[in-house]
Amino acid sequence: PATATGTMQEQRVHVIVMDKMEFGPMPAGVRAGDIIEWVNHDMFEHSATARDGSFDIDLKPGAKARMTATSGSFAFFCKFHPTMQATLVVK
Repeated sequence: PATATGTMQEQRVHVIVMDKMEFGPMPAGVRAGDIIEWVNHDMFEHSATARDGSFDIDLKPGAKARMTATSGSFAFFCKFHPTMQATLVVK
C-alpha cells in the first residue's frame, strides 16, 4: 500500500540577517512554501523591499519578521539605504 510518508515537504525556516549595513548571505535551497525570517541586527531601521513589489518588510532595530517564500528570483533592497541590495532565489 502507498503511504504519504515523504510526500509532504517539511516547511523550513531560512534566516536572512541585516547587519553592518548589509544583507547577510542568502540561504541556499529555499523552496516555495518555506519561511524566510528577516532579522535586523543593526542600530538602524531597514527594509527588505522587492523590486517587483512582491514584498516590502520594514524592520526596526532588533526586530524580526517572517514571510512565506514563493518561487522565483527576487531582487530586493533596503528603501532606507538603497546601496543594500541582494537577490533571493526560491525554487
